[in-house]
Amino acid sequence: MRILIYGDSNSWGYLDDGSGLRYDNRWPIVMRDTLCQQGHEIEMVEDCLPGRTTNTPDPQEGSQFDGALPLLPVVMAHQPLDHVIIMLGTNDLKVRFKRDAADISDGLMHLVTIIRASNAGPGGWAATNIPSITIICPPMLGDRADDPAWVRYDEWRGGLENSQLLPSVLATACANAKVHFINGNHGASSSTRDPIHWNAETHHNFGAFMADQFASIVVS
Repeated sequence: MRILIYGDSNSWGYLDDGSGLRYDNRWPIVMRDTLCQQGHEIEMVEDCLPGRTTNTPDPQEGSQFDGALPLLPVVMAHQPLDHVIIMLGTNDLKVRFKRDAADISDGLMHLVTIIRASNAGPGGWAATNIPSITIICPPMLGDRADDPAWVRYDEWRGGLENSQLLPSVLATACANAKVHFINGNHGASSSTRDPIHWNAETHHNFGAFMADQFASIVVS
């Protein structure tokens, strides 16, 4: 099974220590290795960009962070794909995007539409198959995001509340769109020192959690 992971910094492997180094044992790698150890044949493609949004350009950082902009060529370039896993929405919580949970959910459904129009599923270049899709609701922001003493408070002010509302809104949207939904809050939590990112232990735990979830939903 060939899987594409499409995400942001928490899937790229950016840790809460602020080093900026990519963590070798980030959750997609742990998930893949765990599934392979269980006897599943998994080939994984990672396309994860720190700062990536669902479907809006960043007026401060640039249009390259718009998750919808490169998605069609990405899935076409990596076909054939059996499955696409998307975990985005955290960066949409920044104040400058003025987005609530419904807006973020709509952004993710836009990505689903793009993938379904790609014909990048199993088969050859001329095939008309589409990959199956899983949307992971990103874990809610850590409590420190609401602390005015936090150095990035002004950038993320109000994001914690919207992140808490997102799981229920997104679960309904995924059910209506008939795509798989996983609530990331059941497998991970944001760091206490960096309310946006994860520590190494969380990557290991979330990778194992995702292996179990993915095996039950798709592989088995």
